[in-house]
Amino acid sequence: MNMSETVGCDKVNTRGRMRRYLQTLSWLLLVVAIGLGVHFTIQFITKGGSAHSGESPALPKILELENSSPEQARKARAGMRKYDAICRLCHHRDGHGGRFTPSLAGKSAIGVETMLNLYRDGQKVGPMTELMAPWAKELSDEEIRNLGIYIELLD
Repeated sequence: MNMSETVGCDKVNTRGRMRRYLQTLSWLLLVVAIGLGVHFTIQFITKGGSAHSGESPALPKILELENSSPEQARKARAGMRKYDAICRLCHHRDGHGGRFTPSLAGKSAIGVETMLNLYRDGQKVGPMTELMAPWAKELSDEEIRNLGIYIELLD
């Protein structure tokens, strides 16, 4: 191999390395852009944007409970806060779910508690088990009860 062939090989190798570098950089930028988009969408929804924004549709019922059963109202408010923090994104503010998530509105407190306990215990409940189990594992018994009380108030 003479000197001119060596220089030609170096140029080809340099171009190849540069192309791979630019492809890697492009993919990295795409992943970062998607991640930021998802992050800000979630922030928008959980901080009062869509999925459906506004106050909880169960709030009037909670206010009624405060007169008749303050302890039950306290638990419902705690359930509402937890729902807003972790459930609302998929099941929406009104509990009617979305395109791929089931409606929770109108479910009994016992039914909600039973499902969350099954998810938390790692039992296969249905097609959403893989999605729900990690969320349920983070919930205490009290949080599960409070969520059940709150969800039962959704229409």
